[in-house]
Amino acid sequence: MDTKAMRNIVRVGVVSEVIPADCAARVVFEEKDNTPSPVLPILTRGGKVNRDFWLPDIGEQVVCLFACNDKNFSTGWILGTHYAIGAGNADSADKRRIDFADGSFVEFDRATGGLTIQCTGDVVINGRTISLN
Repeated sequence: MDTKAMRNIVRVGVVSEVIPADCAARVVFEEKDNTPSPVLPILTRGGKVNRDFWLPDIGEQVVCLFACNDKNFSTGWILGTHYAIGAGNADSADKRRIDFADGSFVEFDRATGGLTIQCTGDVVINGRTISLN
């Protein structure tokens, strides 16, 4: 596959609209005169019984994959985003962390088994039995 064809399959663009009900978004590409793409589904971890819901922010840069025979860029998917600045807030490969815009975060350290939850609002836990040791 030549370089030009590859450039048309994998594209980097900026989110212009999010559609939460469909877990999808529209993306604009600078080299395509910032014309919004068709609605593109966002790849996620699990989509049936176990699901992980995430949407990129408007203005966030994303990597998209398009079908190789689609000259109109109508069949494609948003693969995800990447760190635009810095390497994120976790300081170890053993940590998994989710940061939120208001300063809240959840961090798990598999090396120590420690879980840290920092929340700027209320914490609600629902369950039949809750045990704290």
